[in-house]
Amino acid sequence: MQSTNEDLRDLAGFDHQAKEIADFLLSCKKITVVGHIDADGITATSIAYKALQEQRLNVNFNFIKKIDENEIKRINKLDSDGVLLVDLGSGYASKLDHPGLCIADHHEVDPGGHPSSKRKGQVSLLDFESAKGRHLNPHLFGFDGSKELSGAGAAYSIAKAMDGRNRTLAHLAIVGAVGDFQDSSECRLMGLNRRILDDAETIGSVRASHDVRYFGRESRPLVNFLKYSSDPRLPRLTNEEEMCYEFLREQGIPLKEDGRWRCWADLRPDEKERIVTILTQILVGSGTADGASRLMGEVYSLIREEPRTVMHDAKEFATLLNSCGRYEKAPTGLEVCIKGPHLKRERENALRNLQNHRDNLKGAIEMVRGKERIVLGSVQYLRNGDGTFCLPVEDTVIGIVAGMLLGSGDIPCDRPLLAFAVSVDDNNIEMTKASARGTKELVERGLDLSSAMRRASESVGGTGGGHNIAAGATIPPGKEADFLAEIDRIVSAQMG
Repeated sequence: MQSTNEDLRDLAGFDHQAKEIADFLLSCKKITVVGHIDADGITATSIAYKALQEQRLNVNFNFIKKIDENEIKRINKLDSDGVLLVDLGSGYASKLDHPGLCIADHHEVDPGGHPSSKRKGQVSLLDFESAKGRHLNPHLFGFDGSKELSGAGAAYSIAKAMDGRNRTLAHLAIVGAVGDFQDSSECRLMGLNRRILDDAETIGSVRASHDVRYFGRESRPLVNFLKYSSDPRLPRLTNEEEMCYEFLREQGIPLKEDGRWRCWADLRPDEKERIVTILTQILVGSGTADGASRLMGEVYSLIREEPRTVMHDAKEFATLLNSCGRYEKAPTGLEVCIKGPHLKRERENALRNLQNHRDNLKGAIEMVRGKERIVLGSVQYLRNGDGTFCLPVEDTVIGIVAGMLLGSGDIPCDRPLLAFAVSVDDNNIEMTKASARGTKELVERGLDLSSAMRRASESVGGTGGGHNIAAGATIPPGKEADFLAEIDRIVSAQMG
């Protein structure tokens, strides 16, 4: 259920719901926070865990890759009188019946029902007020969860309702939102995210500024900053290292200073202005005026963190957390979030995870570039040369790889891209992980990957969901062709 009609937005109802959930959690004796392993999930878990700890409550946390039947059973049987799911849960609300269940999520809502305060008390979406239960999701209040509030933002809303002093956690919600690309649509955070940004700026933990939006402003050497540019891609520069060197030399930009490579944040205002002017001319001259409009936007600095490090920029911080979660180190990410600069060892571990993540992504991209691209009526997918579907890529990064390829310019973006990888559950049973990525333009034409992946996966005995622009599914091996046929049919209907 998604609505962006401002007449349907219920901000007072959203805040009331956050307060109701906060009060319930404060009444619990033992609480378990269950969160997703990506940057948004790690920051959401960190916010909830820290806020509950500050109330001297008995609280612990678990991180999970996805909700499936096994996880649903575990959650329903948790020995806690309060269970808070963050950045997940909305898509499976009809199957969750723990009596102390609370959900703080932003993904598309399960149309089959919602948790209520009574065990087995799921109700129809038609009964809207009772359907909400202890369930905080922007979609339920007329806001778009794909760009107006992240999972971390939902968790922060509960934390703030619990105690106004938890505004000190606002910066983590900004990291979660940026990590979930919520600033991508309008080149700035919007909707309910703006309220959180106001809190963070008021207490002096985040500074929003107008700058180039490319990744790596604080830590990437200038050549790599341009080489790996995307959204928008730079003609003659993106993926062309020698051309990037030549471009910077032509502009008279020194690449080193005091023996260290300069990054974008090291440049003087006049140097930045010179480069931005030329890059804009390149984009406009190549016929990508829309790209030129996306070159600049709002960026977010964590001003209490050390400058020129990945911790100082929200987007880079989010990637650091992603690198922890993708390699089963999500608790390390949580420690970095809640203990800040006082945790040197965990930060060093997180930075090692980040380097490992970068290396793996580079390898995965190179490995996948040569794979066969199959175009159906309304979707496209990658498969191996021998016709098999699962690519030799970790299931935790297959979605990132698909998104990077779709945005690379090497693959047409006139239809969503799907990619598959092998996934092994806790019982050592192999399943197929499917990841799908779209574009803003496709969504504007009617694409809703969350609904499409959920419906297509259920048709073959799997599960799925996510956002309109990015979603995932888990399906039984051998069902890939049937799944593809169904999702192609669904997407065709969505986009006419």
